[in-house]
Amino acid sequence: MAHIHNPLSSFVLTIIAALGLSIVAALPTLFVSVFEFRIIVMSFALVGVGAVAGRSSLIGSMGFVGSFVGGFAGILAFQFTVWPTAGWEFMLALYFGALCGVGGLITGKLGLRRVEKAVQLMPQVRRCQHCGAKVGLSARKCWSCRSSLPQN
Repeated sequence: MAHIHNPLSSFVLTIIAALGLSIVAALPTLFVSVFEFRIIVMSFALVGVGAVAGRSSLIGSMGFVGSFVGGFAGILAFQFTVWPTAGWEFMLALYFGALCGVGGLITGKLGLRRVEKAVQLMPQVRRCQHCGAKVGLSARKCWSCRSSLPQN
């Protein structure tokens, strides 16, 4: 059976992954001299970063927000330390953060499918033979008609 973890921890993990990977993905742009080409390369790279970071989230919206926040913080830190853009830092960081969030949204939806698949693989509930009510797997008496249930 698949392991389902805490949604808050997966959100934090998505933020940390997007933050770290966005800084790593921005390093090769130091060797590109044309500014417009840097933006194009970073756009594609950050959608991929968001896709990788969004895999740790459970649902698409959590992947989007986590990747957006992490990508924004990572690119903003990178721009302020290494890649000065003369006043466009926040605007470019928002743009790159949004692209990172789109990647997280795309793959975060896949996390929801994993949860649905895990729930389908879980054992199903039993039914009472007298009244037809759904009872738990370990129930000894029906909650509705109080009749005894056979042991499994």
